[in-house]
Amino acid sequence: MKTKSTLEKAVKFVNNCKYIFFSKRNIFKKSIFFLLFFLITTFSFAQSENVDSYLTNLENSGQNSKLNHVKHLLYDLQSAVYSSSGEINVYGDQPTVLFTDMNSINSLNTSVSLKNDIEIATIKIEKSSDLNKSIDLNSFSGFEKLQYIFIISEIETSPSVINNLIKNDSSKYILIYKISIGG
Repeated sequence: MKTKSTLEKAVKFVNNCKYIFFSKRNIFKKSIFFLLFFLITTFSFAQSENVDSYLTNLENSGQNSKLNHVKHLLYDLQSAVYSSSGEINVYGDQPTVLFTDMNSINSLNTSVSLKNDIEIATIKIEKSSDLNKSIDLNSFSGFEKLQYIFIISEIETSPSVINNLIKNDSSKYILIYKISIGG
């Protein structure tokens, strides 16, 4: 029965579209339809992808050098900047990794001085109140080599909640996430 009602809705939608597009009296409705369609497609929501799915997709598409590079950034020990609660710590020369928390995101452009070689930023969501904040991607505008933003949630949440945290997505970065409770 559910399929029938879905099919009925689809038929009704098609009929409404025919009415809008084939009647000369509905120029105003056509304009509104095109405006809404344009706004929906232009201002699409940020989409992050599960890190394991992203790595699997790279592997399946034969992008082995990119896969190895992302794995290196995610899992290997390397020079890094830690920005947590307004405090900055740098380990090593020419850091390629940034670790931060939700409280420090808005000040990253001004507080992190060694940002020229950073390729991945890891953001930790540590408590439920972090879900009331946003991840403004404009905060990373001074990081010239930044390609990946990796969001790790240490609390129970969902991909859609993580996606809703992201603001000002220009599709400049690859957004990946992992929900890692207790680990």
